[in-house]
Amino acid sequence: MAVGFTATVAQIVLMRELMAAFYGNELLFGLVLAAWLAWGAVGAWGLARWALRRRPGRRWVTTGLILMTMAFPAQIAFVRGVRLLMGITPGAYVELGPMTLAVILAVAPVTLFGGFLFTIGTRLLTQYGEVAGRAYVLESIGSVLGGAAFSFLFIRWLDPFQIAWLTAAVGIAVAVRMIWFELPTPKARRFVPSLVFAILCVAAFPVGRALHDATLRWQWPDLIFAADSPYGRLVIEARYGQRIFYENGLLAFETQGTFPEEVAHPPLLAHLSPGSVLLIGGGVAGDLREILKHPVDEVTYVELDPLLIEAARTYLPPDEAAVLGDPRVRLAYSDGRLYVKRARRGFDVVILDLPEPATGALNRFYTREFFTEVRAILNPGGVFSLGLPSAENYWSPELARRNGSVYHTLRSVFPYVVVLPGEHNFFLASDQPIPTNPSVWIERMAARGVRTRWVTPAYIEYLLSTDRFQGVRQELETTWDVRINRDLSPICYYYDLVLWLSLFHPGLRGLFEVADRFNLWWIAVLLAPVVILGRWRGWGVPLSIAGIGLAEMMLEVVILFAFQVLHGYVYAEVSLIVMAFMGGLALGGGASNRMLAWWGDEDSLAFRARWALIAVQAIVAFYSGLFPFLLRLPIPAPALVFPLLALGAGYLTGMAFPLAVAAVRGEPGRAAGMLYGVDLVGGCLGAVLGAVFLIPVLGIPQTCAVIALMGIAGVATLI
Repeated sequence: MAVGFTATVAQIVLMRELMAAFYGNELLFGLVLAAWLAWGAVGAWGLARWALRRRPGRRWVTTGLILMTMAFPAQIAFVRGVRLLMGITPGAYVELGPMTLAVILAVAPVTLFGGFLFTIGTRLLTQYGEVAGRAYVLESIGSVLGGAAFSFLFIRWLDPFQIAWLTAAVGIAVAVRMIWFELPTPKARRFVPSLVFAILCVAAFPVGRALHDATLRWQWPDLIFAADSPYGRLVIEARYGQRIFYENGLLAFETQGTFPEEVAHPPLLAHLSPGSVLLIGGGVAGDLREILKHPVDEVTYVELDPLLIEAARTYLPPDEAAVLGDPRVRLAYSDGRLYVKRARRGFDVVILDLPEPATGALNRFYTREFFTEVRAILNPGGVFSLGLPSAENYWSPELARRNGSVYHTLRSVFPYVVVLPGEHNFFLASDQPIPTNPSVWIERMAARGVRTRWVTPAYIEYLLSTDRFQGVRQELETTWDVRINRDLSPICYYYDLVLWLSLFHPGLRGLFEVADRFNLWWIAVLLAPVVILGRWRGWGVPLSIAGIGLAEMMLEVVILFAFQVLHGYVYAEVSLIVMAFMGGLALGGGASNRMLAWWGDEDSLAFRARWALIAVQAIVAFYSGLFPFLLRLPIPAPALVFPLLALGAGYLTGMAFPLAVAAVRGEPGRAAGMLYGVDLVGGCLGAVLGAVFLIPVLGIPQTCAVIALMGIAGVATLI
């Protein structure tokens, strides 16, 4: 249990640290999960295999557990210093190669020891007469406890080094308890581990805080504020009177700039008389200040993270922070998508000021479904505005596809769309014609007494009369072969991912063609040789458990993505889904262990376990095929239903591992280590393929069909 607890907490903390160091898109998540599972497989199958030849005992476990927990804070320090080692400016993008190398090195120690300890622990349990699959159940229970501790306790009050130190206290206390277990004095067995745990816990707070502050300054030399919230890390630097805000390692905004003028004034000038405005994001960046220059009656500012507002009130220049207290401003701490869906009133102007659709979470604000929801809350003649990074002179094919997909998706909902050219394309959409005569905008600006530094009458004249105004629309119109971006088929964040990759590796341009041609037939063709190999070489059980591991990770990604898209992003509920999935693994593994113990007959145990594994594979295939139909039904309590769906998926996949160990003849500890490594390799592939490729390219329904096909292939390899 201590191994599962430490591994889960370390995975979450290191994922957040890597997000703050690099570009936090699905590719990074996939790389981290892939490296995590791959190193776990090396530990479970490679390092443990070497150790088993030396007949390891209890001391091997205690030593490995102490090394694992001590490596955790060292890994955080490595991630904090990796940009300094690479010589990369804070907030700048990092190339794929250096980022991949850093991820591989950052997650290695904890995961390597975790996989090693699983196999050695399984061996020791079988020596004491326990079922080999019990180790899988205990690790899953520890993972559930670790996820719950992080989500509901650690993240709210502790910094990463304090979390790492307390996690290490748990692991070291367990190791000390195991060392003292053989001593004859019961009092020493109880007192010494408790004393060690208490000392480490007390030391965690001052030592952890000191390490946290010192290592943050490696990344941010001009740091004046840094804090973590459930939604990420916020960092503020101060330089020559300027304030620079970073969210999860990327530049969010900086004061003294003119970009907020480009965000706010065009949609407000395009409207005859804007009285009510809905602003999603960007308020503290200066958008509110610019909006309030117009004679609006009310501005509803939606911001997900309260920490950003609190920090802005304290660290922004007083005149900029004062707009948050303007009587016309109403703050709403909510997910923007959820707020729009639940809005019961109309707005004259809706302004979306969020980053481009670089992740699944951000892509939700650029889909046909979201645009339809926005149109429903716009008053007649209302204007909706959003922006995307672009280029003045040359559009690469990748940039044209990303922006073209958003444009055509917007056009599928709004009959009138105007695109403003520049380093940032601003899209204005409405149900009525939008005036593009510069004199109209200039007259409205003068009548309202709006004073600006950048969006001046001369700038407006240039913006709407230059040949680039027609050119950008023509460029977008000609990208007719792009796909519409939808909630359950989020192709746009795949386009954005390939755009990002093409900045460093232009040779990856062919990924677009792969995406356009990819379909389920490819999966069927790829699975055929796997089935043949499994039946011919007798690798049915290992290949089957690899498929279960792959399906396990892909189902978890699908459930998380579907909940996020359809019902809004609420951090605590998403954490509950993950914990429900891990709890399902523990319950499913426990059910299989009880079944195996009840059968008891060793002669027929392998035969029965194999057929039970076949049944589990078939049910997983059925469950995956049924999931898209469940999503089409009205779900009355998503915060309850989606965790139950995750619990069911975890239960089914959790049943497979103990059955697979029993189905393989030979020494149980060695078989468990081998199958655990195979399971992790399958999960590694599932994490990368599901989040980065299959869901955005095929969509959720067809991704579920892929999982069902893999379940059928698993059945075919075992029969």
